[in-house]
Amino acid sequence: MNLAQRMLDGMVTACGVDHPKQQHFLLAVSGGRDSVVMAHLFAELELSFGICHCNFQLRGKAAEEDAQFVKALAAQLHCSFHLAVFDAQKIAEQDSVSVQMAARKLRYEWFESLQNAEGYDYIATAHHLTDAIETQLHHLARGTGIKGLLGIPSSNGRVIRPLLLAGSGELAGYQEAHGLTFREDSSNAETKYTRNFIRHHILPPFRELNPRLEVTFGENMQRLKESAWLMDQMLDQIEAEAREVDGDKVVYKLEGLVAYTPALSTVLFELLSPYGLNPTQAGDLAESIQQGYAGRLFLTATHEIATSASTIEIVPAIKPPLKSVEIPEGEERVDFPGGQLRLQLLEGQPDTFSPDSNVAYFDADFLPFPLQLRNWQTGDQFEPFGMDGHHQKLQDYFSNNKFSRAEKAATWLLVDAEGQVAWVTGNRSSHRHRIRKTTSKYWVAEIHVD
Repeated sequence: MNLAQRMLDGMVTACGVDHPKQQHFLLAVSGGRDSVVMAHLFAELELSFGICHCNFQLRGKAAEEDAQFVKALAAQLHCSFHLAVFDAQKIAEQDSVSVQMAARKLRYEWFESLQNAEGYDYIATAHHLTDAIETQLHHLARGTGIKGLLGIPSSNGRVIRPLLLAGSGELAGYQEAHGLTFREDSSNAETKYTRNFIRHHILPPFRELNPRLEVTFGENMQRLKESAWLMDQMLDQIEAEAREVDGDKVVYKLEGLVAYTPALSTVLFELLSPYGLNPTQAGDLAESIQQGYAGRLFLTATHEIATSASTIEIVPAIKPPLKSVEIPEGEERVDFPGGQLRLQLLEGQPDTFSPDSNVAYFDADFLPFPLQLRNWQTGDQFEPFGMDGHHQKLQDYFSNNKFSRAEKAATWLLVDAEGQVAWVTGNRSSHRHRIRKTTSKYWVAEIHVD
């Protein structure tokens, strides 16, 4: 069976597209070999499609030439052409994300809006089997569970990937056999990107061991998908036996979980990751259960997960409304909801340090003003004194020190002008702002709670 017919069959079985000949597809075409081959395969099958292309303005004249090439390809194939021009670098800086992440977000948001506006039934991207292998190896190197080893899904909502049945070598063979021209992105050769490193340095030795690498990995992925399906069936059974819902509280009975002790951390991660539990927390939670520790509290971005002698209880995290007070330099007394902060600037170094947790000391040279006194927020982190500059998330600090929901909600942070947390008030100050041997002036901060 030729590649075009295999792709058509795969769109029905793997991608879940009913009657492809009756659907209207939007093809994401970069101008590279894979997407050009995809466009020609759609034309060979006489499917209804349009082509779209993104210019992220990252490669100067080459990016403009890519857009012109894809426009000409659309004219050659007698289909609609859609072009979007983005300043990906600017968006990345505004959103404080990588350029790659910004480009991906821009791309898929535009695809969706174009799909709705122009009446396309599906968006097709040119990801292929070798891309899926690179993804699998990337996840394996970083650490992952069974679902992270499944590669790239053949469909995700209305986005389909019809080339996942073929490796890069087969697509290159089609391109050469049909004399298709394409654009080469010079960044594909740069091994500073993880995927390119895998492509150029990891896969070639693998192919020496197994010339049928794509076929073997494809078969492995299929077996992993079947294993993941079996795991989901078992997890559904565990949920039915152990899970109860009481309003906004979810309870898991430990008697329904301990039977799976050899795989308990995996079971807990799969069941509780929708509540924000990460793999490390899942391992700690499993250890707590196995050792019979009750009263442990695990905090996530959205929930609080607590253990008792017989249950795990999950409730939504309390998110206090953001409150903040700005403190200009020279201000000695600052009132805030629930108390007062007092500041005093002194020369030299402290002779003694108060044992009172409501008093903290800061090197004046490392505490830039204006300061801010505010509630803690999800994502906050600091360098706890005594941890030699290592950062810790506030959520983890709260969990390790067994803060109650009320204590967490009442916590205020003293933050310097650079956004660095200097003090979890009434608890622990920052290593970054500590008194040093070289300190010549220092601040004493004291919290008085109403």
